[in-house]
Amino acid sequence: MICKPNYNLYVGPRAIFDVNYVPPQLLHRKKEQQSLHSILRDSLYDKYSLNIIYQGIQGIGKKVIVNKVLEDLQLENENQDSFRTIKIDCKEKNPEELIGSVLIEMNKFQDLDFNLNSILNPKTLWNSFKHGCEKLHKLNKYIFLIFNNVEHLKPEILKKFLNYSKETKTTVISTINMVLRASSLDILSEFDQKQKLNYFSYNELYSILQQRFSLTFLHEIDKELIEFITDLIFENYVPVPGKGVELLRDIYPILKEENVIKQSELLEISQNQFEPSGGIDEFSMLTYISEEDLLTIIFLDNLSNQFINKYNYYITSKELKELYDVSCESLEYEKNLQEFKNLIEMIQRIGIISPSRKSILEKKYILNDPLNCVYYFMNVNPSQLKAIVDAVFGQI
Repeated sequence: MICKPNYNLYVGPRAIFDVNYVPPQLLHRKKEQQSLHSILRDSLYDKYSLNIIYQGIQGIGKKVIVNKVLEDLQLENENQDSFRTIKIDCKEKNPEELIGSVLIEMNKFQDLDFNLNSILNPKTLWNSFKHGCEKLHKLNKYIFLIFNNVEHLKPEILKKFLNYSKETKTTVISTINMVLRASSLDILSEFDQKQKLNYFSYNELYSILQQRFSLTFLHEIDKELIEFITDLIFENYVPVPGKGVELLRDIYPILKEENVIKQSELLEISQNQFEPSGGIDEFSMLTYISEEDLLTIIFLDNLSNQFINKYNYYITSKELKELYDVSCESLEYEKNLQEFKNLIEMIQRIGIISPSRKSILEKKYILNDPLNCVYYFMNVNPSQLKAIVDAVFGQI
């Protein structure tokens, strides 16, 4: 099945390569978006400060929620010049570098006229920051300070900003991926609101990735490719859109030429994005398969050939049963349904194939299906499996 492009949505490669890109609609974060919008709108109109933190694993969508709400506030605000936003990535920044980065961003505002040579004096950095804020406040400008990846900061420097915000018309919004220091746990109590983002379901993650594909490409994209990427993320990582966007960047050069990307190619590319899974390594798999009976080895040979010779990302339970039947017939073995079930369970257990969650999404369950799942996908490159099987055949 093909996903037709939505020409009204098309943005181009910026939709995946611009780290600050905000899609026209945030999918499956309506509650979180409305909550932040309401809080920030009230703080802006009533001129009170807040300290807010968003928690969640890298790629779950903390930054995009904040950016989307600030964009909306800018558009709907009658006086679009009523606030200033400063966004800082806190990775690999010591206190002086953090404050210096804030001052450099502040210097871009026409309201201020800093002499950077004088403000970047380490001894006067904090006073320069306060002076800049005071000038903006005198001009009736509200300030939003956005600190991303605050787990890299020493708690005392973050606390200094949080305390200052409470004394002024400044709101600090922080995002944190994980707690790197035990002392960072204490700082969480300093925030007025703490929001922890939950993971996405399969169909939610699929629809978000589908949106990104539509935003990036003008030509049609195979629906199964998006489903397969979603399955790979669930199987090898945690269900967050950021990992899918990273993978999309890697395959963009292939897809932009409207080429079909084979399942084996995508598996090879995805190895750069995922840590080794709990499955066994290539050498262990060779050892394991070499100890199996001849029927299993022939079945795996047929399975690898099935994926090598076709462009499919999935194999159905019916096709798996057909491969088993063919393998039995080649050895003149009697077919046994329980043996087939045991075989599939075994290759699933060692990480060769996995059941697809799209069976749940499409609610496709076949009555009397022995495997209780319609779609399966390979976790290992079929060419790699073929090489292992050929090596085992060479030992027989």
